Amino acid sequence: MDIRDPIHGNIQVNDGERAVIESPYFRRLQRIKQLGFAYLVFPGAVHTRFLHSIGVMHLAGCAFDAVFKDATWLAGEDRGRLRQILRLAALCHDTGHAPLSHTSEALFPSIAALQIPHMRGADSPKQARHEHYTFKLLMDSSLTTVIERAFGPMGISPHHIAALLYGGITDADDAFIVSNRNLRGVLSSICSSEVDVDRMDYLLRDSYFSGVSYGKFDHDWLIGKLTYYETDEGALHLAIEDRALYTFDDFLLSRYHMFLMVYFHNKVECLDQMLKRFYEETPGFTVPAEPEAFLSFDDPAVFRALERGAKASRWARGILSGTPLSCVAERGWHGRTDDLNALESRLDDAGLDYVHVTSKGAVSKYRGRTEDECQIYVRIQPRLGAPRYQPLGEATKLFNRYADTTFMERTYVYAEDVAVVAGWVADLRDNPQLTLTVG
Repeated sequence: MDIRDPIHGNIQVNDGERAVIESPYFRRLQRIKQLGFAYLVFPGAVHTRFLHSIGVMHLAGCAFDAVFKDATWLAGEDRGRLRQILRLAALCHDTGHAPLSHTSEALFPSIAALQIPHMRGADSPKQARHEHYTFKLLMDSSLTTVIERAFGPMGISPHHIAALLYGGITDADDAFIVSNRNLRGVLSSICSSEVDVDRMDYLLRDSYFSGVSYGKFDHDWLIGKLTYYETDEGALHLAIEDRALYTFDDFLLSRYHMFLMVYFHNKVECLDQMLKRFYEETPGFTVPAEPEAFLSFDDPAVFRALERGAKASRWARGILSGTPLSCVAERGWHGRTDDLNALESRLDDAGLDYVHVTSKGAVSKYRGRTEDECQIYVRIQPRLGAPRYQPLGEATKLFNRYADTTFMERTYVYAEDVAVVAGWVADLRDNPQLTLTVG
């Protein structure tokens, strides 16, 4: 089967992958927008996690072919099996995602309630994240049967797919050892790392559908220059050829700028916080741990809940009308230094409702992590002599230049309160002695 994609063109899908795509658990992603409330600001951003996941699968196959193009030791059935596991991990990585935004994960039960087999920490009382639901669906649902039936003859199990998405999946390494080399690390990095195919696809896709240019980069060149670094112990790590280092820098900055200009847009962030406030005042709205019941947890289900609660909840009415509160003060990047503490103290004293949002953006979410499996290398090829490998963080200056996390804090109020609050903001700017220190 071929799928026409506006980002990558014609994507080929084999019969087994088609069975997964046509399963109810994957079809659910057609009912979950990739960018949540962003479509209220960027009207074209109505794309879903369904086609995004298919795009990630396509890029994963391209990345595999690039990384192992010269690996003569990887041939035949092993090459086909590992490539297929990687494509399936990329395809299924978002199956457990919550609707609208990560805010909806606040409704998830504990990790222990999911009873995920073969996962380290499965008895944890901590709240589950969408990754945990993904593992549950892969390893203990009717999707498990679909995968086993389609790919069991190749020696592929749902256990192997989940292992590439989470290091805590136990007893899976044997499936990734070929010719005394362990490929689990390099394949996992293609799925989730500083240069993974998930963010490659969502940057290109989100940029396209939002109608902005910030997320564009030369993905063909970057993927084509992927390779691997082998340690003395036979562990394989993802690597980039030095000729693509500037392309990687552009890729990293594209993500950073998309966060600042699209993902952290003030109206989108406010609507997410309004949804959180709605959840907090709506007891009994929870997400079932049972996989079949989870199928109905999608964007329409949340909007139905908002409609049921609209009479009693001003937050619900605002979301349904697409009307976020008005941003009246902010501090953070670009030198904006409003005193939100003092302003919000006045709002509390006056009994006026408001929303406070803190957005955090970093050029890298992996920088500073020391786990060996997170390490990515740059293959430096001199004009003469053998290549050498250098950790990615040492090969680019971009990490140091953007070492600080970018913070943006905003205060929002209802439209009818803007005129009064504007005077308070002006007073605090003109008379800093009026500033109140609030912990």
